[in-house]
Formats: sequence, C-alpha cells, structure tokens
Amino acid sequence: MKRQRQKEIESLRNRLASLEAEQERENRERETLDSAQAELLATLDGADISFEAYVRCFIKDIRKILTRIDREQSKEPETAIKRRPGSKKQVTKKRKRRSKPAVTVKIPAGSYSNIPAEPEKVFLVKEKGPRPKVLKAYAEKIGLDAFLEQCRLAE
Repeated sequence: MKRQRQKEIESLRNRLASLEAEQERENRERETLDSAQAELLATLDGADISFEAYVRCFIKDIRKILTRIDREQSKEPETAIKRRPGSKKQVTKKRKRRSKPAVTVKIPAGSYSNIPAEPEKVFLVKEKGPRPKVLKAYAEKIGLDAFLEQCRLAE
C-alpha cells in the first residue's frame, strides 16, 4: 500500500516536472515571438514601410502557412473524439455469385423439325452461323443425343 502511494507520488512529481518544463518552453517561445514582432515593426517603421505592404510582399508564404494551420485545426477535432471499440456496425459485403458456365449444346448442321414450340416448322442449320434459339433451348432441355434422334430429318 505504502509503495503504491510512493510510486504514484513519484509519477505525479515527474508529470509535474515535465509540465513545468513545457510551460517554461512555451513562455520563452512567446517572449521570443513578441520581441521578434516588435523588432520587425520597428524595422518597418524605420524604413517607412507599412505592415500591410510587408504582408502583401510575402502573401504566398503566408497563405501556405495559413492553409497548413487550417489543415491541422481541421484534424484536431477528429482525434479528440474517442470512440468505443466495437460500437460501429460491421457492414457485410455482398458477394458476387458466380453463375455456373452454361452448358452449350453444339447442334450440327442439318435440317430439324418436330420441335414442341413449333412442331410443323423445318429449321435449316448451316455449317457456319447462328443456331435458332428454339433449337438450342430444346436441345439443352432434353439432351443432344435425344434431340438428334427425335428432331433431325434424314437427308
């Protein structure tokens, strides 16, 4: 119990020392910046130049610095907000279903009839070229061998 208090007191002293050192650095920086600004204004007054003219001369550099400051300030509020882990819902990604490759039936050239969709029509299929959809659909439905037995006309 006593050791824990001593460790805590020591850690608080170390924290206090680091904070005091940081505050001292900030005070020195502020004093330096104030004296630099006073010297700059005195130099400009001595040369009979206004501060506005000085800023207009170095506007590009000043704009770069201002945009950098704006970016830093816009980032700060985001880091200040602490979120509880796991509070955000996980979005499930939709998986693309791969369709199985369609079994294409190779209908040989020739003439075909007795198709249930159009029983009296005779389809002429050439060696090269597209096959009628009705023929392909029926051949895929019953199978190529059965299709050839039922529908192929002898030449």
